Amino acid sequence: MGTETTRRYERIDIELPCRLFVPGQGDGELRFQAFVRSRNLGLGGLFAASTFLLPPGIELFTEIRLPSGPLPVRSRVSHALPPGEARESGMGIEFLEVDARGRETLLRYFTPERYRRFHASLLAAFPHLRSDLPLDDVSLVLNLWEEWKVEGGPSARIPPALPERRGRGGGAGRRGEGRP
Repeated sequence: MGTETTRRYERIDIELPCRLFVPGQGDGELRFQAFVRSRNLGLGGLFAASTFLLPPGIELFTEIRLPSGPLPVRSRVSHALPPGEARESGMGIEFLEVDARGRETLLRYFTPERYRRFHASLLAAFPHLRSDLPLDDVSLVLNLWEEWKVEGGPSARIPPALPERRGRGGGAGRRGEGRP
């Protein structure tokens, strides 16, 4: 996930608490655990600010603390920026596996400023939709539209999410299912 021009997904600058962990052999056992903060977030990964660096290629879980609850995602360290470089030190983390609820949660939560402006403009034009068209629904549709365009437009279909796994969480679902 090198530069901005090679990224598949847009990023938004956002600071969120994250827990990085590598499960151990036993149930509930951990080989590694650390707490960091994201500096940005995209549908395909995030940048975690950190003074410690894990080697690129290592697989781990990233638990993102969203307002709706924790979202665990199987991930991989894609690159590391050591202290002393021009940018803040930390790690680029690529998302490898997101279940259906987790994917929906990310698609709803990932809201660039242009989506907010579009939503405000839409509600200004159609104020009667205010209670029926929340920002997270608009984000979901716009993010799916952007993915659909990247995947090939009319000949493409919405990329499927992975099946849900029982007992692993995966974030909040639709309104009324664990969301404020």
